[in-house]
Amino acid sequence: MKPIWLPALLILGACGTTVPVNGSTSEGEQFTGELTARGLNYGPLEIRNTAGVSCRGIWQLDQDHAGSMSVTCSDGRTGTTELSAGDSLGTMKGMLGGKPFAGTFEKPAL
Repeated sequence: MKPIWLPALLILGACGTTVPVNGSTSEGEQFTGELTARGLNYGPLEIRNTAGVSCRGIWQLDQDHAGSMSVTCSDGRTGTTELSAGDSLGTMKGMLGGKPFAGTFEKPAL
């Protein structure tokens, strides 16, 4: 007999709440995308600029609503940011490809 819980677990594992993300480098390169809340305080994210460069990574927040994000982009750049989630809007500040990067995200439901 096959376990019936395995398909349900796989389906539930793919679910998550998505929230918008916006950011830019210090040179004005704009990125938009979304992060997906999996579990209570972590998940994948994807951002893209108007030239078609996409960056994928992972984010996480702790119980104090502070955390980090790390990404790897399709053009080879990598980056990390510190995250801070307020009541409804979060901020991110860090580096992308050796350039300062900052942005905002809607606070995921924790």
